[in-house]
Amino acid sequence: MSPPHTPFHAQREKVYESIELLDFLQRARQCKQQELETIQKQLAVLEEDCTRVKAKRAAGGEQTLPSFHSPSQEPSSSEASSSQQVAPDPVTPADLAAAEGLDKRKLRVHSNFDELLQNYLEGSSGPVEDPAERLEEFSDSLRSFTRLSSFRELSAFTYGDQSPSSCSIVSSIEFDKDGEFFAIAGVTRKIKVFNYHSVLRNVGFPNHFPVQEMTCNAKLSSVCYNPYHKSTLASSDYEGCVSVWDTNTGLRTVSYQEHSKRVWSVVYNPTDPTIFASGSDDCTVKLWCPPRQQQHSIFTLPAHANVCSVKFHPTDYMYLAYGSADHCIHYVDLRKPDEPLRVLRGHRKAVSYVQFISPTELVSASTDSELKLWNTELGQCVRTYRGHTNDKNFVGLTVNANYIACGSENNAFYVYSKAVSKPMLEYKFNISRNILPDSSGGPEGQQAELVDFVSSVCFKKNTNIVLAANSQGHIKVLELI
Repeated sequence: MSPPHTPFHAQREKVYESIELLDFLQRARQCKQQELETIQKQLAVLEEDCTRVKAKRAAGGEQTLPSFHSPSQEPSSSEASSSQQVAPDPVTPADLAAAEGLDKRKLRVHSNFDELLQNYLEGSSGPVEDPAERLEEFSDSLRSFTRLSSFRELSAFTYGDQSPSSCSIVSSIEFDKDGEFFAIAGVTRKIKVFNYHSVLRNVGFPNHFPVQEMTCNAKLSSVCYNPYHKSTLASSDYEGCVSVWDTNTGLRTVSYQEHSKRVWSVVYNPTDPTIFASGSDDCTVKLWCPPRQQQHSIFTLPAHANVCSVKFHPTDYMYLAYGSADHCIHYVDLRKPDEPLRVLRGHRKAVSYVQFISPTELVSASTDSELKLWNTELGQCVRTYRGHTNDKNFVGLTVNANYIACGSENNAFYVYSKAVSKPMLEYKFNISRNILPDSSGGPEGQQAELVDFVSSVCFKKNTNIVLAANSQGHIKVLELI
């Protein structure tokens, strides 16, 4: 039974309504005031940065690009009058090309403006010791995104023998410490070492001759050069074998048969070159030290699922990250293996690759067709990259300064700028396929369909050169320009 509607109740209801309305308005005003304060702070930073850039340009004597009309444009009467007084400089093809290039760069910025703005504001929102340094970092990021727009093919050749009955999937490409040689390994059970400069000199030859070739007992999944000893190379294979090779002699110097299942990944410690690690389907990460122990591993790190990729921290030799079939990246201090520093969650399928792009940033790839950039100190996903296709195969992942490249299951590979979640560049392998069975499988253990995919990518250190290989064994040497 509802209470009687007396004048007292009606008056009280009006009081309640006015209190509710006033409370809402005050909260809304407070919220908008906070937004206004934030915007005012952002505007102040933008004004300071605009002033800083203008002052830098003036101090450097920078000139603006010449303004001119296209042939189809007629100058206005005022412009025509002005042109009678001062004759403009003639427009050269270089002027046209420069203006067109700038327009393309601006268009790329405008197409990704919201994300770039968010990156800028996030960088300027925290405590900053040196605003000029913060602005320069953003400028580097912006420049890396806009200045490269295409690929130039430097060379192309094949990994396998290309016979109709062969399968020539390339599993791994790695440069040595000086970038002079690179090794290619795959399901042909061979490691081939090529001289990079010889490959470039002999453009047009479909089959380059390796300077060294090592034959293994099983299909190869991964190779990694020692960061200190130029001719030392580690490999892993589908039978669980981990080996060390001398690429000068082509001889295997050490072989470990301790993993009980296929080994997907092998990597040297960049700060302690006597140690390397391997990750396997037997749910373990193992550490090896051939100078100290040639019979067995020196440490075993148990995992909760198949290990697909392993990487050491670039500056701290005791830190290691691995991606696994449990959809996670595990970041571990080897001194406390039972207590991970971070377990990075966010992928929806197996994590097939991990790569450190800086001491505090890690990139992961998964068969959920996503790459993710992680801040390892905060344990947070900074950005998710989408645009390539990766549902079942190992397609490769490589990083270089501000760029991330990965393969795709549409026979292409993609380059991302670290600052933008959409692909910056795409390169398509336009090569017809020999119908061959694909036995490579993938991180989830599936058998791949009869479709071509890019299976491995590798940046040449500190350059814009990238090597990419597909499931037919075709290899491209490309320069980002």
